Order: sequence, then structure tokens, then C-alpha cells
Amino acid sequence: MERDGSGVSALLGLGGFVVSAQLFDEVSGEWWLAVESTEDRTWCEACGVRAIGHGRRRVVVRDLPLADRPVVLVWAKRLWRCAEPACATRTWSEESEEIAPRAVLTERARAEIARRVGPAEHSVAQAARDFGVSWHAAMAAVRDHGRPRVDHLARLGAPSAVGLDETTFLAGTAAHPTMLVTGIIDLDEGRLVDVLPARSAIAVTDWLAAKPAPWLAGIRHVVIDPYQPYATAVAAGLPDARLVVDHFHVIRLANAAPDEVRRRVQQTTTGHRGRKHDPLYRIRRSLLASHDRLDPAAFTRVLGWLH
Repeated sequence: MERDGSGVSALLGLGGFVVSAQLFDEVSGEWWLAVESTEDRTWCEACGVRAIGHGRRRVVVRDLPLADRPVVLVWAKRLWRCAEPACATRTWSEESEEIAPRAVLTERARAEIARRVGPAEHSVAQAARDFGVSWHAAMAAVRDHGRPRVDHLARLGAPSAVGLDETTFLAGTAAHPTMLVTGIIDLDEGRLVDVLPARSAIAVTDWLAAKPAPWLAGIRHVVIDPYQPYATAVAAGLPDARLVVDHFHVIRLANAAPDEVRRRVQQTTTGHRGRKHDPLYRIRRSLLASHDRLDPAAFTRVLGWLH
């Protein structure tokens, strides 16, 4: 590697680190930078005695691009040893907020991956290729840096009405049952607020318990499907909110009642399921239509078949 002065260190801009050498790999097109921390002394946390150097260990991590080129940092990580013989602490290695233990990316690189996958709408696979790491390493960065942004109340806004509804997340197979999730919708803005990994009262209760009381107090209406665990969770977490069953499920339940009666009468009077020439079967759809959608002739026909 070529020796380097303070110029590349300033361009790198990684707090607490300086570049000691640099190398541009013509094959990979990457900058390899040898770095070390600026802190050259420390004290034992157990006894307070000044530590002495115990060698170095090389740590390789990837950082933000420099001059549109991928950057690989080789950190000569200092090892320390307590000089007090009676101290139980033997050796330890230096730490940095910029590079987590056993990390393959600097923290600012992980934050950049989360930004690309989030606001920039890149795929996780593309971000992983750009930084030369595995999909799992990139996805871990997205989870760690993206979750606080997703949960931040500034993103959620202050809805006065929310809706709860289940959605099939994964179809059932021989290996596992159908997996359902609970979607939480801001009805004021018409947008998805969060997705809970279960269709249960516990999932909704835990989600509500994690939100501050002033934010919850602004929710005046909660729209659910006729599912008792949802009603139980809302009653416990939002006791002052008005619980409303959404019109889709109300209409579906209302339609199910006359349809069930029609099936039962059909079976009782004819002894078989509906066939295309059976009167009740011929008006099955008209029975479920709203009154304003039936013209006088159709309404008269329905009444005639019912008699």
C-alpha cells in the first residue's frame, strides 16, 4: 500500500480514524484503505490503571463509496492489556461506534443501505451488490436502521380513525398452515400504517401498548371486521374510541342470512340442491341485490317466485 497523509483521511471523514495507507485495486475497482483510530491510550475500566499495547488485529469492513469507487477499510484494531497483575481484566480490544463488533459494514454504510432500500426504492439484492456484501448483511442493515424510521410517530401521523383487517400472508401447504397478518390502516389518509405478524388480540394489544397515550387519545373511531379478538384488543387499548364494523362485512353477513334461508327452503321443498330451472335458484342473485337496483319488473318477478 502507498503511504498516505491527511488528505484521504479528510475525504474519508470517518470520525476517530485516520488513513495510514491506500491501495487502488485495478481488478476489482475498489479502494483499500488502511485505517487506525486516533485514540492511542486508554485505561482499564476495572482498576483504572493505564493499559499497555498488546498488538493489533486486522478487521476488514466495507464503507461508503469514495470518488464513486467502492471502499474497503482495513482497521488495525488495537489490543490492550492491563498492567496491574492483581486485576482480573487481562486483555481487550478497542471499540468504535462507527464499526460494530464482528461487523462487515461501517454503521454509516449500513444506514446508507437502509436509505437506498427505503426512500430510494432499491432492492435489497441491488444494495448488497453495490456494497459487496451478502443479501442477509444488507437486510440486517435495513431492519436495524429502517425499523426506527417505520415506528417513528412522525411517519404515522395523528389519525383520528384506524382500521384493522386480516390478510393472507402465506398460503397453507403440507408443511405449514395458512399464515394471516393484521393490517392497520390510517382511514384519514387511506394508507397502510403497519402490518402485525398475527391475527390475534395479543398482536393488536401489544402494538397499541407500544404507542404513547397522547397519540392513542387522538383515535376516535376504530373500524374492524366482526372478529371478537380485535374487538377485545380495541376495548382494552382504546376504551374511549367508538368501535365500528366495516360495511363490507356487514353487507356480507346480511347477504349470508337470506342465502342460507334460500338453501334450506330449497332443500326442504325439493329434496336437492338448487338446479337451473328451480325457482329459488333462478332468483338467487336478485335476492341479494339492493332494492334500488331492481326495476319494478324484476321486483315483481322475485315476489312471484317467492309465492
